[in-house]
Amino acid sequence: MKKLCSALLALALCLGLCLPAFAAEPFTDVEGWAAPYIERAASLGLVSGVGGGRFAPDSQVSYREFAVMLCGIRYREEADRAISGNDGEWWLPYCEVAGAHGLWDSTAMAAEGAWEGQGGRPVPRQEMAQMMYNYLQAEEKQLPSEKDKAWAREEISDLDSLDARNLDAVLTCYSLKLLTGTGGGFAPASPMDRGQAATVLCALYDVVAEGAGRPEPSGARLANGKEITEDNVREIINGLRGSYPEGMPWTNESNEYTSYPMYIKGYGCAAYAFLLSDTVFGELPPTARHSNFDIIRAGDILRTQNDTHTVVVLEKRADSVIVTEGNFNGQVHWDREITRQELEEQNFYVRTRYPA
Repeated sequence: MKKLCSALLALALCLGLCLPAFAAEPFTDVEGWAAPYIERAASLGLVSGVGGGRFAPDSQVSYREFAVMLCGIRYREEADRAISGNDGEWWLPYCEVAGAHGLWDSTAMAAEGAWEGQGGRPVPRQEMAQMMYNYLQAEEKQLPSEKDKAWAREEISDLDSLDARNLDAVLTCYSLKLLTGTGGGFAPASPMDRGQAATVLCALYDVVAEGAGRPEPSGARLANGKEITEDNVREIINGLRGSYPEGMPWTNESNEYTSYPMYIKGYGCAAYAFLLSDTVFGELPPTARHSNFDIIRAGDILRTQNDTHTVVVLEKRADSVIVTEGNFNGQVHWDREITRQELEEQNFYVRTRYPA
């Protein structure tokens, strides 16, 4: 009886991942950056709740569960046929469909014998990237060129920690902005939670099911609806001085933030910079990365001190910048001046969200 109850519970959780969300009321435990992605993934029938009006966005995603989610994009009818003839474990039809399309290639689930023991474990980020890469190949989608992937190589600081078999998949998904980084790194062995999985599902759906890349936000406007000018950018940033006052505690241990428009996660100083940038630019994506001091603008994100500290530009002067930053001696700090010479000696680079 206990085994039967466990099996039924697993099946219920599985179905909660793949059935459309028909309820009019939103999930009670969903808020913040992930909310619109979760709502969209649910409306597409890629995910649903776990009961009681909850989505459980922080729960980790297993290999089997991610296979269920992926089947919902293009292989739902195929999975339904497999389910109707299934007399084994609830996850078997999804694993079979995933295997038939090569989604398990170059992952720990590549051998059918691993499905039972490995399938319930959290899928690491590098293998989630591999499964999405395999999906793109199965659907014969155009993949980025080596030139396109060169940007990803520069952005990801922990490439050496990737399994060699997953390297191209991670570079591809990062280049296509299907997956985000983590403050300069990728954290390949880290698991992904349901909120993050809903986000990457929306991005993959846009590429696979709709045949287009991730849509760009409509209307080149700042988050407050104003035109994109340096004066308007400064107005928004300076308006945040009351919310993030001088001396406010701000450390790596107590602050993290994921910017989904920029597809990156950061801690401490990076979290502060990404948060302020999203407050200014809203859903506008990053448009360039460069190391040209002469074209720095207010609102740009600077990575300084040999890739160890992140700041936001308040003002660009002839030979210096005025910045705001988090985790400056463990606190929020405003109006520090950094000279051009210091920046160039520290091998700085810039992320900008001004339209090209």
